[in-house]
Amino acid sequence: MRRENCSVLWKSATVRYYLMAHTVGVIAVMFGIRGTQFHSWANALRYAAFQVISIGTSTGFATIDTSLWPPFTQLVIIFFTLQCACAGSTSGGIKVDRIVLFWKAIVKKIKKMQHPAAVIKIKIDTVAVEGDVVEVDILSAFSGSAATMSNVGPGFGMVGSMSNFSQIPALGKWVLTATMLLGRLEIFGLILFFAAKSWR
Repeated sequence: MRRENCSVLWKSATVRYYLMAHTVGVIAVMFGIRGTQFHSWANALRYAAFQVISIGTSTGFATIDTSLWPPFTQLVIIFFTLQCACAGSTSGGIKVDRIVLFWKAIVKKIKKMQHPAAVIKIKIDTVAVEGDVVEVDILSAFSGSAATMSNVGPGFGMVGSMSNFSQIPALGKWVLTATMLLGRLEIFGLILFFAAKSWR
C-alpha cells in the first residue's frame, strides 16, 4: 500500500479507534498474563497479540487455553468478542463504527448539558449522522426486556408504569414476546417445547 493511501486511511476515526483499541487490548492482556502465565515479556506479548487479534477480527483461532488466564484478561477478550470488526465486514458482533458513534453521542450529551441551546452535529469523519440514528432509548429497551422476562409488567421510559408497550414496533413486540416466554418457561422448557421428538 502506498504511503498516500495509508495517510488517507489513518484519517478515518473508525480505523484509528479500531487499531488503537486492539493495541491497548494486547498491551492490557500482556501485562495481565506476564508473571502469572508467562515469565518473559516476549512470550506474553506473542500470546496476548494472537489471542486478542484473533478474537477481535472474529477469526476464531487460539494457540493457548485462555480459560486459565486471569479474570481481567478474560474480560478484555470478551469485549473484543462483542466488538469485532468494522461496518461492511462479514464478521458478527457490534461493529466498531457503532462504538465510535456511541462515544461521540456521549460527548454530544455532555456538550448539550453545558450548552443547552447549542446545535451539535455528530459526524463520522466528514459525514453528519442524523439524530434519529444516534438517539436510542436504552432505558426503555433494557427495562422493557427485563420487565417482560421477569413478567412484572411496567419498565421505565416508553414502557413506564404510566404507559404501555403499544408504542413498540411490531418486530420489537415479537422480541419482547420471546423474552417473556424465555422468562416464564426458562431456557430448557422453551427448548423442550420446540423439540417435537421429546413429546413422543
